[in-house]
Amino acid sequence: MINRGSNQVIVIDPAKQRWIIYSIAFSAFMVMLDNYIVNISLPAISKSFNVGIDGVSWIVIVYLLILTSAIPFFGKLGDRVGLIKLFIAGYIVFISGSLLCGISPSLYMLIFYRLLQALGGAVLYTVPSAIITRFLPPEKRGYSFGILATAAAVGFAMGSPLGGLITANFGWPWVFLINIPIGFVAIIIVLRKFPREQEIAQVHEKFDIPGVFYCFFWLITLMFSLNMGRKLGWTSPLIVVSLLMSMVFLFLFIRQEHYFKFPLLDLKLFRINRFTYPNLANFFVFMAANGTNFVLPFYLMYALEISAEKAGLVLMAFPLINMIIGPFAGKASDKLVSSRLLCIIGASISLIATIIFPFTMYFQGLWPVIMFLFITGFSLGIFLPPNNNQIMSAAPKDSPGMASGILRTLTNLGSVIGVAVLEIIFSFFFVGKNPTAENQTNALSNFSPESIVKGLHYVIVFAAVLYGLALLFSVLTPKRRPSLSTSLPAKTL
Repeated sequence: MINRGSNQVIVIDPAKQRWIIYSIAFSAFMVMLDNYIVNISLPAISKSFNVGIDGVSWIVIVYLLILTSAIPFFGKLGDRVGLIKLFIAGYIVFISGSLLCGISPSLYMLIFYRLLQALGGAVLYTVPSAIITRFLPPEKRGYSFGILATAAAVGFAMGSPLGGLITANFGWPWVFLINIPIGFVAIIIVLRKFPREQEIAQVHEKFDIPGVFYCFFWLITLMFSLNMGRKLGWTSPLIVVSLLMSMVFLFLFIRQEHYFKFPLLDLKLFRINRFTYPNLANFFVFMAANGTNFVLPFYLMYALEISAEKAGLVLMAFPLINMIIGPFAGKASDKLVSSRLLCIIGASISLIATIIFPFTMYFQGLWPVIMFLFITGFSLGIFLPPNNNQIMSAAPKDSPGMASGILRTLTNLGSVIGVAVLEIIFSFFFVGKNPTAENQTNALSNFSPESIVKGLHYVIVFAAVLYGLALLFSVLTPKRRPSLSTSLPAKTL
């Protein structure tokens, strides 16, 4: 039995530990795969329902909006009802949403069922980090976070190629339907191999319904603004109103969490420097990495004038090296090198690469870009598993779900904000003060390669600032004190 309120150390059979690691890695793979596998199927879906690309783009937007906005709620819920129960429920909702997406009779129904799939995806994206912290020993957590990061990178790398292969040979519904048999196998593994949460400490507390409401609408209005700002224009009334609403909901959320006895998000967590500083470092890393990776395809296709297919292969350098390095960095943080030092090394390499690249990018050929992607992918492979290990290890033992929710929310926010901010910097050189996706594309085709290179130059300079901030917060993170867990009684599951 597992009692969350005790100080007892839980020891799980090594065979079960391996099943836990691979199962949670698989869930991360599924969520990241579905984040990207649909993109390449959008033209086929558009043709099937006889609608424009603007309409089918909501299939992707809704998934991202709901996935991020629901994470804090499911993080808290996992602490309350049990992580493994919620994990299984997440799989059920995810594969149910996948089935309904695959048999949808209309675009509107497909978008609605994609929302359901995203709710399940939010669970599968949030709970794994908490499961690692609660059920695996400290000496295996870094390795587990490395495997988790690797699985996510594989999902990212395989999304578009696998989506294209499935769509071409079986039709777009199978992009969703393929999740069903795989999801059922995953549920069976969890039921048979995971430890049972037979006892959850009874907590007689009111659930923070207002906090859930304010947090959800803060995130969804913010994410909507950042995603649609490029398309509608940052000064359009809808975007301005949405941004103002997000600020109002953020204020209401913070006030609610400050005064409510049992908050959805305990603000006291941010008083723990070993929790807050790595989260901030993680946020800035994802801002820089995803922002630059969003801009680089424009540079490859319009400045270097290579095909979209070739550009896609070049960009594969980043996730491929990342997924190779991740497990080794995670294992090293468990036994050989401190997590803090690995984070400092990873952030430092990223910073050096972004300082050098603005000078080498003027050389002819693809090698400067490939080396930049290779080095940054390598450095983030070193950085991310130890960083996640630091964050989850610093969280209170009775709230791994809440801590995981914060980590995953800031990860997604960093990605989306990075894309929005770096796109503004890049497009400023082509379309003036109010860029939109449409006039940016038109402008890129009319501007010289030199102007596009200049835009990327300033993007990389700003990314260097972001990596510098990540390095700063990695250095400021206090060193970990020796664990006393070995002196506590152990219970084997």
